[in-house]
Amino acid sequence: MTHMSPRVAVSNTGPLISALQCDCMHILLQFYDQIHIPADEIPEYRKHGADPEIKKLLDTGFLVVRQDFVPEETDAAKAIAAEIANHRATRDKNPQHHLPESFAIVLMLRSNSQAEELLIDELAARDVARLRKVPVIGFPGILIRACRQRIIEPEDVLSALEECQRQGTHYSPKLINEIYSNLKRP
Repeated sequence: MTHMSPRVAVSNTGPLISALQCDCMHILLQFYDQIHIPADEIPEYRKHGADPEIKKLLDTGFLVVRQDFVPEETDAAKAIAAEIANHRATRDKNPQHHLPESFAIVLMLRSNSQAEELLIDELAARDVARLRKVPVIGFPGILIRACRQRIIEPEDVLSALEECQRQGTHYSPKLINEIYSNLKRP
């Protein structure tokens, strides 16, 4: 079966942590040949206890750490971080805390970027990326795509999102139920 999906993506921490939480990394491995992550994301993986899994994915070349930012890109990331911090959907108003996802957006904005979409869950960062015409998808969207491509069933999507929620990911029950209901419709 041929999958019509991007083969290279950029991600921040959220979607990868979610995939690990619910044992769905195999879905990302089916959709992408590589996922690029900013170096600023590495401490987040440690904080979530995902070091061993992330190291394996780095060793295989599936994950690629990017730290080759020129000063103009660093300045752009800081400006984007401030924009995210000031967004109406942001609870954390400290721009420093939004630098990792800002660097992910900057990676997508590179003219020579091979990445076709940004994997990111945070609403404010998604909005800021969309304003820059960056194609975005969150982990729930990846599960929906997998279900529509018949890789997994609607019940698998429900179970995965509920497991992520049990482990502390902020997917609301309303979101989970809407996704499941939409996938169950003929």
